[in-house]
Amino acid sequence: MGNDLLVEIGGEEIPARMVAGIAESFAASLLNELRGQQLLSATDAPQTAWAYTPRRLVFECSGVAARQADREEQVLGPPAKVAFAADGSVSAQGANFAAKFGAPPSALQRVQTPKGDYVALQRQIPGRDAAALLGEIIPQALRNVQLPKAMQWNESGFRFIRPLRWLTVLLGGEVVPVELAGLRSGRTTEGHRTLGKRAITLNSPAGFADVLRQQFVLLSRDERRARIEQGIAAALRGTGLRVRQDDGLLETLINLTEFPTVVKGDFDPAFLDLPAEVLVTVMRDHQKYFAVEQEKPAANGEHPLAPHFLAIMDLDADREGLIRHGHERVLRARFNDARFFWQTDRKRKLEQRIADLEYVTFQAQLGSYAEKTKRVVQLSRLLAQHFNGKIAAFQEEAVQQAARLLKCDLTTEVVKEFTELQGMMGGLYARAEGLGEATAVAIYDQYKPLAADAEPPRSLEGAIVSLADKLDTLAGMFALGEIPSGSRDPYALRRQANGVVRIIDRHKLPIDLQGVLKEALAGYDREDFESSKTIEALLQFFREREQFYFEEIAAFPQDEVRAVLAVNASNPLQAAERLAALHQVREQQPQAFAAVAAALKRMRNIVRKESWTESAWQQQLLKENAEKELASRVANAAGQGKAGHNAGYAEQLLAIAALAPQLEEFFNAVRVNDPDSALRANRLSLLVWAGAELSRVADFSEIVIAGERP
Repeated sequence: MGNDLLVEIGGEEIPARMVAGIAESFAASLLNELRGQQLLSATDAPQTAWAYTPRRLVFECSGVAARQADREEQVLGPPAKVAFAADGSVSAQGANFAAKFGAPPSALQRVQTPKGDYVALQRQIPGRDAAALLGEIIPQALRNVQLPKAMQWNESGFRFIRPLRWLTVLLGGEVVPVELAGLRSGRTTEGHRTLGKRAITLNSPAGFADVLRQQFVLLSRDERRARIEQGIAAALRGTGLRVRQDDGLLETLINLTEFPTVVKGDFDPAFLDLPAEVLVTVMRDHQKYFAVEQEKPAANGEHPLAPHFLAIMDLDADREGLIRHGHERVLRARFNDARFFWQTDRKRKLEQRIADLEYVTFQAQLGSYAEKTKRVVQLSRLLAQHFNGKIAAFQEEAVQQAARLLKCDLTTEVVKEFTELQGMMGGLYARAEGLGEATAVAIYDQYKPLAADAEPPRSLEGAIVSLADKLDTLAGMFALGEIPSGSRDPYALRRQANGVVRIIDRHKLPIDLQGVLKEALAGYDREDFESSKTIEALLQFFREREQFYFEEIAAFPQDEVRAVLAVNASNPLQAAERLAALHQVREQQPQAFAAVAAALKRMRNIVRKESWTESAWQQQLLKENAEKELASRVANAAGQGKAGHNAGYAEQLLAIAALAPQLEEFFNAVRVNDPDSALRANRLSLLVWAGAELSRVADFSEIVIAGERP
């Protein structure tokens, strides 16, 4: 049956953004160590659970053995010809090997190995006590956790994200002796920092969460979430108000508290004259308050903010209202600062701030934002001209105006104080100046999308300036050699490239990345920027981003994505259309599709084996009806749907799928490696040509057929 194990590592508050990942990583590492040391049954799945609060990491596991099982191990010795003399007796070397492991020479056994005939001993290894093993593997499991930063706070030399203060390790009802960071394990835990007891004795792991709950510690994150949500509902019940949904803030507050309690506060309604973005940012990012809004939407469909907020305290109640008054006082001061900055900024128009960008550094080696603005204006103009007549009408003048004013809000006091609002404030100032909604929205949305699955800029004008900004950054950084590798991406270039792909896909922009990247790189006008290598690296980078987007965000099968991108990844919109068509035809005609894919793979394997690359074949050398029919049908199929859109690609793929019988007949009736060298050469060239013609939409060699290993 085994015993129940409880491990609790307690200490100072771990940052909210890190604690969940650290707890999960510690639990996974510890479970892996328990399995590796054979303390868990190989047949019965153990009941495991991990949990956390800001002050503790907890791991619980049932069915932990009291000790390892004894095991037998074979120890390999010297070659048999060395261990035994010519007469079959044990040699001195063989006797020494046996003596080394405390065995008589008669215990030596002959064994066959890939290297030949050797001798070996069967050795009995007694299992170790779980307590001794846990003393080793618990510290090791915590060392295995990858930390963004670590600190050393005592003479033990142990490093962790925050100082550790207590260590609880129980196996059944017994304390497991563990030393970690200068601490010795025991059977005591701590309750809430201010509401609970400092020392609580545990008799066993059973009911641990209940013990903590009595001491105002909700060990379950789901329980903390439910308490916050219930508190919010109670605070707003009957008011006609609702909380402004903010899952990120909710997650932060769950990870910041052990016993969260909601406090509703108020602020002067006069502050509602400030933009909602400013008010919400002050409340959310600087005070970790939930904003409150009217439950009934206004005429424009938006829910206006209400002069209230919801704070989460790590206490059980605010009986005298002192905490609420403190939050209100702090928020009033922050709002006053924001109002002053807003009013001060509006004394100068965005156009007047362009010159100030000379003094704002974009990147040390790439110059100022004034220089970046000139490049973005030029690239936006090229993009806008490229799209004219190809997509729905848009305001080219608004594109140019937005590009020119795009970064001006970096010089404003609001953005200097609240950097989270860059871009948005520029759009708000543009709207307040009456520059036109198209310009204001384009500036406001310039940094979108903020994640691979987030919303892109709302307007085409915004999409163009956002693309120009991102492509300029990517070109400059890659030219400097700042190419992301592994987890290293200090300039968030992956996010920007993901954004480019999403914008192109959502706005259906017919962009050739190779061309616009060349234009973006040319904007720097620097002789030390090697063009061809930089463009090659950028195109490979975008291919990886497209693969990520199509597989992880659009959820297409991996083999279909790779098949499409292998043909051409330079035009993301075209790749998306080819991918949609490929997926559609594969679902419509799975058997024919699989047969064609298999035949095309066979073609490729034949020509690869022969190292044949020539694709010019001669009609008069086609002798068999099957090869004549194949040549004719391939030409017809390749000519289908050349309009270059989703329907056209689907039409072409359907024509290719219809070739399954002709492909099968070709391989049944035609001998490719004919003794006649002229026929053989012509047939190999025919296969090269057919394979290329039928792979203009997708490279079928990347398609995984049922029963085939990917």
